[in-house]
Amino acid sequence: MTCVTNVLLAVATAVVLPLSVSGAAAQGKSTSKDKKSLPTAVSKAVQENRPGAEIDKLDIEKENGMVFYDIEFKAGQGEMDVAEDGTVLDIATVIEMKDVPEAAAAAIRTAAKGKPIKQLERSEVRAEIVKEGGKARISKLPTPRYVYEAEFSSGEVEVTPEGRIMKAGK
Repeated sequence: MTCVTNVLLAVATAVVLPLSVSGAAAQGKSTSKDKKSLPTAVSKAVQENRPGAEIDKLDIEKENGMVFYDIEFKAGQGEMDVAEDGTVLDIATVIEMKDVPEAAAAAIRTAAKGKPIKQLERSEVRAEIVKEGGKARISKLPTPRYVYEAEFSSGEVEVTPEGRIMKAGK
């Protein structure tokens, strides 16, 4: 992801390559299930947005010098990306097809090509990482933007509420 648009899209939809920010540089990512290991601001954001949710997977990622936490919760409780300062970048909620706008649902069905959908999520994008003058900063959106992601047995697709495919891949 070398261009700013790809970086923004990747962060906004929680699809970035994990990079280590811990001492475990050789492994490429840091994983922990211990909520106590989260910075206070990140822990507070999790509690405010997913009270009682249990962390299943935690990746600490770095994009353009910005550290954020990619958190997946147990038992279909969704996911969220939180910047080190506690700013929520996005929150993904597991949903059903009946909860998807018709244009997005049609695009998902077309992309599925008859394959069953393993999981469907609505991602509420609240902030983006923006690169300006060689430095990155967090830019909060005035209103959330939504993205729908369908995961298939082989691949996934991300679409806008209007049905525009943002990403399709294996």
